[in-house]
Amino acid sequence: MIPGLVSFAQTIDVQKGATLFGRACIGCHDGGGNIIQPVCFLTSDNYSYAAFRSSPTHIFFLQGATLFTNDLQRNGVDTEEEIFRVTYFGKGRMPGFGENCMPRGQCTFGPRLQAEEIKLLAEFVKLQADRGWSSIVSNGD
Repeated sequence: MIPGLVSFAQTIDVQKGATLFGRACIGCHDGGGNIIQPVCFLTSDNYSYAAFRSSPTHIFFLQGATLFTNDLQRNGVDTEEEIFRVTYFGKGRMPGFGENCMPRGQCTFGPRLQAEEIKLLAEFVKLQADRGWSSIVSNGD
């Protein structure tokens, strides 16, 4: 194999993954975040219950399910294989997108993805997480 060809093929796969991410994932995971289960800090200043007001030094942290490395590791989804599994079958509030996802109630009501597409997504998400979600490269599709 020619080394430059491998690099070019990998670039094409990243672009395909970015395009798929833009179509299927960005609505909830824009920039690697998670609008359904974000990371949230609660302090006595931004939470109104009297119990929290009585302890102004306490900071309460609600853990998120973002696509950043720390959340992926904490949730046991920090490998391409685990990202694939969760994307295909779903987990918790995350619906499955796989063409054969079951049970139906755990799966997206939107278009389903083929295994090869989810593999590209998993590779893309892992790469972006490793880079800190600094930018998303797309070929414009």
